[in-house]
Amino acid sequence: MRVSCCSGSFRSRPMYWIFLLVVLGCIMQPASLTWALTPRQIAVIVNGNIPGSWQVARYYIKARNIPATHLIVLNLTNHNVNDVPAAYYTLRIARAIREILRQRHLATQIKCLVTTYGIPLRVEPRMPSADNMRELASVETQLNQCAGELRRGTAQMQALAPAATAPAGPPPAPAQHQPSYAVTELAQFRMAASAAIQHYQHLPAAARRVASHKFLKLLTTYFGSGGMASMIHVHGHSLKAMAQRESLRTQRAWVAAEMQKYQQLAVHRDQLANRKKMRLLQFHVFGLVGLTDELLADRTYLSQHGRSTALDNDLMMLWYHTTPPLQPQVNPDYLPLWHESSLINGSPRAMMVSRLDGLTPEMVIGIIRTSVTVQHHGLHGVAYFDARGLHSTDPYSIFDHDIRVTARYIKKNAAINVVLNDTPALLQAKNCPRAALYCGWYSVHHYVDSCQWLPGCVGYHVASFELTTLHNPADTGWCINMLKHGVVGTLGAVAEPYLQAFPKPSVFFPLLLSGKFTQSEVYFLTTPEVGWRIAYVGDPLYNPFKHDPRIAPAELKKTPLFAKAFQEIKALNY
Repeated sequence: MRVSCCSGSFRSRPMYWIFLLVVLGCIMQPASLTWALTPRQIAVIVNGNIPGSWQVARYYIKARNIPATHLIVLNLTNHNVNDVPAAYYTLRIARAIREILRQRHLATQIKCLVTTYGIPLRVEPRMPSADNMRELASVETQLNQCAGELRRGTAQMQALAPAATAPAGPPPAPAQHQPSYAVTELAQFRMAASAAIQHYQHLPAAARRVASHKFLKLLTTYFGSGGMASMIHVHGHSLKAMAQRESLRTQRAWVAAEMQKYQQLAVHRDQLANRKKMRLLQFHVFGLVGLTDELLADRTYLSQHGRSTALDNDLMMLWYHTTPPLQPQVNPDYLPLWHESSLINGSPRAMMVSRLDGLTPEMVIGIIRTSVTVQHHGLHGVAYFDARGLHSTDPYSIFDHDIRVTARYIKKNAAINVVLNDTPALLQAKNCPRAALYCGWYSVHHYVDSCQWLPGCVGYHVASFELTTLHNPADTGWCINMLKHGVVGTLGAVAEPYLQAFPKPSVFFPLLLSGKFTQSEVYFLTTPEVGWRIAYVGDPLYNPFKHDPRIAPAELKKTPLFAKAFQEIKALNY
């Protein structure tokens, strides 16, 4: 037949077979694997002055087939085992890594940095720059101007509600050295406005009609359209009737669109141009009250002192900060907030960062060896979730609820045994064998044998100060002790991070169980902040369920948030 004849003519062409193998490989390979994190997208950071750092880096490069050109050597001297000065980090670590990646033409290829034993854990506190101090003085001047305007607004509101009780005590005199002046005036104005609204609502209908135009103009001047929309929601129909001709539905849509712009600017609050735009936007939408709130937030931002950070978390900002900011930043790749338009709009990409560290180089090599072995054979055990029995509406109860939600979701949708403890007491190891996954809280810097950890276990304990060191065998923190007992993937805080800095377990663990994301990718998608105090310890390529997924990707994608995870990683070319 002509087909076989044609095929025979190609057998003499070696390039045909190469082409055929490539095409078949692309067809037969699952689509998800074509964008998963690969060894060629990893750079390993070594401290050239620490023999143990070389030992760990060389073992990892060989174990994971990472190209030798992806080894970055930093000869760090001005450091101790845990801390490095902020200026030294900026010049000798962050800038050096950027320059090496550019020189080797790896800047766009490398998606993940791996810090090793011998690379400091924390960056020491930063002091505001001279530019920040000048801006802070300007902000104080603007706040005093706003305070004067608010004081006049308070008098106008009180004139509209003469029967309302005025705030007790005379307002403080303006003074540059008195930081509470604007705060006090803002609080008094809000009290007077609230009293005026209550007074207006109790007026007879005819009197309300007479007062409505003047009152609406006054409220809009100080609160803006955005503030008016909020007050109508809170105070009900009388204000709604007064503002009906303003087309409330259109106003709310406009406010929502403007606030979306604000959120995009807030991702990079460290940039002066963005801070100025945010002030203008707040004034445009929320009037003088919004501007005052924004200036107060900027004052807090610019006057931060004594803020140490996790070096790894600062490295996540490698490509969009030459000098780390004074405040934590929203992770632009944080899954609950992610949208592909952030890439289209030129928002800088964050860098995945994982740490291979521990008490000794031998311990770290053991973590790597276990990760490779368990990934090949699969992780078979129990998922333990240790809530505290909190059932209120405060932030702690909300996080406690998230742990319970995680356990219920996994029990319903995943092929893994789940144990949930919902009492104040911690789990006890004697009752918890074969732990493959774990999340619990809140024993602060006091490790307790909660589970019998399987080699290859992934888990974290939510509490402050659990990653203050990885090199003191007597340390009582959770991270080092979990690693000592067989856990190979965990995260913790190098200083007080506050609760909102931790990944939500309800997002973290389902992604991991799907087998489609490495633990570094899972952490990358679920950590809310960068330039802050949380770091991840473990082999970034470790995927314990790669060959034995416990949640079907199709099932995971039924939840819009999880479907976004696949879109995000693909959009970032992993």
